[in-house]
Order: sequence, then C-alpha cells, then structure tokens
Amino acid sequence: MKRSRIKIRNLILFFAALVLIPLLFTVSAAGTSDIRMGEQIIIGAEEVINDDLYLSGKVVAIDGAVQGNVIATGDQIMLKGSIEDDVYLAGNTITIDGAIKGDAIVAGQIITLNGEVEGDLMAAGQAIVVNGVVSDDIRMAGEALVLENQAQVADDVMAAGFSLESKPESRVGGTLNLAGGQALLAGTIDRNVMGGMGSLALSGSVGGDMNVSVGARKPWRPPFIPKLPVDLPDIPVGLTLMDSAQVGGQLTYQSNVEAKISEGAQVAGDTIYQEIPAWEAAKLSPAEIIVSQLRYLVTLGLLGCLLLWLAPNWTQNLAETVQARPFASLGWGIVACLAVAVAGIAIAAITAVLFTLLALTLREIAFPVLGLGTLSALALLVGFGTFASFAPQIVLSLLGGRWLSHKLHPDSVSNRFIPFFVGLVILVILTAIPILGEILSLIILFLGLGALWLWGSSRFRRPFLMDKPAMEG
Repeated sequence: MKRSRIKIRNLILFFAALVLIPLLFTVSAAGTSDIRMGEQIIIGAEEVINDDLYLSGKVVAIDGAVQGNVIATGDQIMLKGSIEDDVYLAGNTITIDGAIKGDAIVAGQIITLNGEVEGDLMAAGQAIVVNGVVSDDIRMAGEALVLENQAQVADDVMAAGFSLESKPESRVGGTLNLAGGQALLAGTIDRNVMGGMGSLALSGSVGGDMNVSVGARKPWRPPFIPKLPVDLPDIPVGLTLMDSAQVGGQLTYQSNVEAKISEGAQVAGDTIYQEIPAWEAAKLSPAEIIVSQLRYLVTLGLLGCLLLWLAPNWTQNLAETVQARPFASLGWGIVACLAVAVAGIAIAAITAVLFTLLALTLREIAFPVLGLGTLSALALLVGFGTFASFAPQIVLSLLGGRWLSHKLHPDSVSNRFIPFFVGLVILVILTAIPILGEILSLIILFLGLGALWLWGSSRFRRPFLMDKPAMEG
C-alpha cells in the first residue's frame, strides 16, 4: 500500500513538472528528502542517496546510487548510476546508461536507453532509441522510434509514431503492436505483429501471426518539425517481405495493393490478402436497415433508462427547454456546433504555434506542451461526440413521447419511462426513412445541443442574478 501511494504521488508530481517545472522545485513536496537545483547537478559515482531524489537543472548527471525514486527535469539528463525504484524524467536530451530497478517514465526530445530497465519503459519524444534491456513492456510514441542491435525487450512493445525501425540483432519477446507512418522490422519478434502503417517492410522473423493494415502511399512529414537526430529508413510503399523474412504463423494483411513477397521469404501459415475497396456509399438491404435500427433502439433505450434514472431532473429540464424555446434551441445548437469546431481548430493551432516556438527556445517542454494540447483536443472531441451521439435523441424522445401521451390521454399520469419509450420507437422509425431521417437527425442534434447551451448559460447566470440586488444595495 505504501509503495502504491508513493507511485501515485510521484506520477502526479511528474506530470505537474511538465507544466510547472520551476514551481515544483521552489515548493518543497511533502515527504521528499533531497531536492537539488542549479545550473549543473552531478551525483558522483561514490555518492549514495537513501531516499527519493528531486533534481532540476540545465545539466543533470547521476553516477551514484539512489535507493528511492528519481524525478528530474533539465535540458540534458544523463543517468549512469543505479536506481532502486521508479524514474520520472522530463527534458530535452535524456540518456540512460545505468540500471533502473522499477519503471521508467520519460518525456523529452531525444531519449536514449543504453542501460537496463527492470520494469516498464514508457517514453514520449521526437526520437526514442532503445539500445539496452527492458525486462517488461515498452510503451513509446514519437516521430522516430528505433530498436538498436543491443535492444532486448522481454515482453510486448506498443509503438506509435512516424517511423519505427528494429535492427537485425534486436529482440522483442512478446507481441509488437504498431501504428504510424512506416516500419522496417529487421529484428526478431517472438510472438505476433499487429497494427497498421503506411509502409511496412519485414526482413526479420516473426514467431507467430502477422496481421497488419498497410497503405499505398509514403507517409508525409511536415516541414516545420525540428530536424531528426537519427536517419530514417527508406521503405517501399505497401507491404514488403524480403528474402530473409520469416513468419511462423499466418500472414493476414489489408491493403489497396498486393504485397511484394520475395521468393526467399518464408510464411509457415496461410497468406490472406484482404483488399480495401474504394469508398462508396453504403447500400443496405431492408433487412440490414431493420437490424441496424433495432440495435439503435436497444442502445438508446438502455442509455435513456440510465440517464432518466441517474439524472431525471437534468434530462427533463432539457426537454422542457426545447419545448419552451424550440427556435432558440435550434439556433443555439448550430452555434454550439460551430463553437466546438472553432475551439478544436484553435486548440490545434495554438498547440502547433507553441510547439514551434518552444522547440526553438525552451525545447525541454516543447513535447510535453504538444502532448497536453493533443489531450485537450481529444477530450473536447470525445466529450462532444459522446453527448451528441445519445443525449439529444434521448431528450427529444422523452419530449415527443410526453406530447403524444398527453394528446391521446390528457388526464392520464404516467411515469417518465413509458413516454420515453413511446417517443423512442417513433424516432427510430422516422430516422430510418431515407433523406428525411438524415434531416430529422440533424435537427434533433441541434435542438439537443441548443437546449444544453441554454440550460448551461442559465445555470451560469443564476448566481449573478441572485447577487445583483445585494450588490446594488
């Protein structure tokens, strides 16, 4: 339990350091025993630190031994000693030559591992070069990802980036999951290869199955990104299996073009090519439409019951807002959609500008800022998409069902669930009609978003309106 609390505390401090690096080291953290700041910080080879260590400087070097966790930020971080616990590093150039007994969480521009990590390695940066030993998993994301000849990974590797290259003598003991622009796999992968890339070439060996999706164009690299410190391999378009390639199981690939498989390549199982057809409008049969709408009915029904159970007042307030102010809800719904689009573009633009400026000035926080901007944009899109996919339909089903129940039985009193299901069935039937269904779905979306906007703005203004007489008095 104590170790779990320490990990959570240090992880929070690490992410705080990415944004507020100076503040972290000007305010002493509870429970820390050794905090050091300065232009140049060096832990000598003979020095032994028996507790957690917090470092902040332009140049940080650890040659000695640390018995606890290490959190360090700096322009250049070099770790040659031994760490008995977890390591959290944020900087521009990070080089790990020593031994880490726990996990390593690293963020920077250039990250190089020549030593050993007995736990997991989680890294994000422009270039990540692994030339050492990782006794558990690797989770890494960056522009250039390289598993050098000395790289030995005991378990799985999950990699996302512009380019991934595994050198001939590298080894992955588990499964390689990859996603990005291109990949050259020349090393040994004991289990499976899964994922998708624009270009993929295999000259090494895969012990299990290979199931990948491969494009038909070379990936594009934006010109404003800082120059890479490593050379990128030139990989042919599509999937290529060279003479030395070996697949111990089944090869399954999805692509617009067939793979180039050399005569010397060995595939123990079947080779299955699944063509990715050119996009065209889906033409569903009546039976497929019925099944699709039934799934839609069940999904909205379950989510609607959950919403009416957990937040009945909020759901009914939105319905009453649409009923009382339909045109205002429609108009504000259109505004809300535009506002989300503008906000998403603004976040992306601001993130790109900040990243470019910081890459030229404060490079040690450029990539952390890029990550925070990406997470903010993702949170906005996920939140908007989740609400827009279900809430407006549930609100309008409740409103329509209540209106119909009142028209058919003016004096009847029913619970909120029966009108909701009545309205939902009608909505599902109407949205199945071609053209009309699309128009109706769009109107429902605008009404629901507008009702949320009006409800939120009224809640925001209410405290100010309540305080106004007191302020005037």
